[in-house]
Amino acid sequence: MSRHVIIVHYHELSLKGKNRNWFEKTLLKNIKRHLSNLAFTNISRLSGRIIVEGIDSTIWNEYADIMSNVIGIRNFILAAETPLDLEQIKNKALEACDSYNKNNNFRISSRRQNKNFKYTSHQINQIVGQHIVDQKGLMVNLNNPNLDILIEIVNDKAFIGTKKIRAFGGLPVGTGESALSLISSGIDSPVASFNIIKRGVSLDYIHFHSAPATSRQSIYNVESILKQLCKYQMNCTLYLFPLLDIQNIIMDQIDSKYWVVLFRRAMIKIANKVAQQHRYKVLISGENIGQVASQTLSNIATIDDASSMPIIRPLAGHNKEEIVDQAEIIDTYQISIEPYQDCCSYFVPPNPETKSKLDRIQMLEKKFNIDNMINDYQNKIEVKEFSYYEK
Repeated sequence: MSRHVIIVHYHELSLKGKNRNWFEKTLLKNIKRHLSNLAFTNISRLSGRIIVEGIDSTIWNEYADIMSNVIGIRNFILAAETPLDLEQIKNKALEACDSYNKNNNFRISSRRQNKNFKYTSHQINQIVGQHIVDQKGLMVNLNNPNLDILIEIVNDKAFIGTKKIRAFGGLPVGTGESALSLISSGIDSPVASFNIIKRGVSLDYIHFHSAPATSRQSIYNVESILKQLCKYQMNCTLYLFPLLDIQNIIMDQIDSKYWVVLFRRAMIKIANKVAQQHRYKVLISGENIGQVASQTLSNIATIDDASSMPIIRPLAGHNKEEIVDQAEIIDTYQISIEPYQDCCSYFVPPNPETKSKLDRIQMLEKKFNIDNMINDYQNKIEVKEFSYYEK
């Protein structure tokens, strides 16, 4: 019986120069954590690749489902391992064609890391390809084959596989420090968060709700979203903050057209408090320019003034269609379209301010002493922990 391994390829890590070793080690550690509930005997680095050994190839689909979610992996293949012998390589490649008949076509795609092997990649393609034509009668198709047989010559071994599975790429989670993401149960903020996770950042989250004036459905939806996002970063913390008391004071004392901007500034100030306490480097927001009233450039500038740390908006230039497409890919879209009452949209006035003036907003905040209201934030926050791959 063939010994099967998983060969993992990455892309951006190869550009990291002196830090490459650390990035590779972090990716290797993350793969181990993701595969903790499946069998393997060893995970190691091998000439610009990562090799997962001792797997149970009969449950390959389970490995593939998990590996496709490991951020930092560009692609991976299930491969049979052979000694560096052309006859054995030919035989293993032929075995890969067992379920194919003469109506199918194929291609050999070889890569030769070991330049001391006496056959070039082109020669391997020709020799192994001719062997399959002779033995199976399959036709060659170099452009769009039914079967693409992948051969990698690495050190003193050859690896033969048939299906390269693409993953998300990016940088391994844990290489980009940590940040706090303002998460709603809508479509945008989960996608914004995922884009930051792809840059290697470890994210935790803060969600603002208006219960009991609104239902707790937004909280339940956010919890479901985070369980999904934990597929990519393993675990995270959620801070839940009840914004209703602050909203009620704002709505009682301030002209309705300023409500949304003042709500957003209050949320940013509270998020800053949490971020400073737990040493997050930046805040992440799902806002994109012009989508709703609070997301004009004037209002974004006014809201940014409430923060003492950078606010990153990964979706600032995206349109809704692009965001929805990505939400569907990361499996948060169906959760996000579940009915819910958002803490801001539920109280949106008929004519919200779209070109707020900072000095005017700051004057209004003094009227109801916003800073004193948020100083007691620690006594109001609820904290929840999430983990995806739990034993």
